[in-house]
Amino acid sequence: MNPDISIEDFKHKIALNVRFMDLDALRHVNNGRYLNFLEEARIAYSQERLDLFNSIEEFNVVVARIEIDFISPILFGEEVGVYTRISKMGTKSFNFESIITATSKSKKERIAAHANQTIVAFDPKINQSIVIPEKIKEQIRVIEKID
Repeated sequence: MNPDISIEDFKHKIALNVRFMDLDALRHVNNGRYLNFLEEARIAYSQERLDLFNSIEEFNVVVARIEIDFISPILFGEEVGVYTRISKMGTKSFNFESIITATSKSKKERIAAHANQTIVAFDPKINQSIVIPEKIKEQIRVIEKID
């Protein structure tokens, strides 16, 4: 994880609860569940910050890459926080960056994981990547202060 990253740099957060079904044999959240946490955060960010993905016919994307650095296990009964931002934007893709935190019953929040996800604009009719529409790029520039 980049030591220069701070939770304060993220403008969007969702809260999730750890369910019994999220656990593995070692009694902590299974690594595969982190992908679900990230997906929920991407969708919430897109709906709440960009007003996207409210309909399946809208702007389409595909996940091209996800990398996760696991830092601390998340345990049953803890609350999960997923802080999300768009950290980079190109012509056809952008990068969601997330910090996943766990909050124990004592209310102490700690960083559990750091993730980067490359998302590509996609047109399913032609089965190809497309340029991100300018309207969406402008929304991202305004919200995240990036070029």
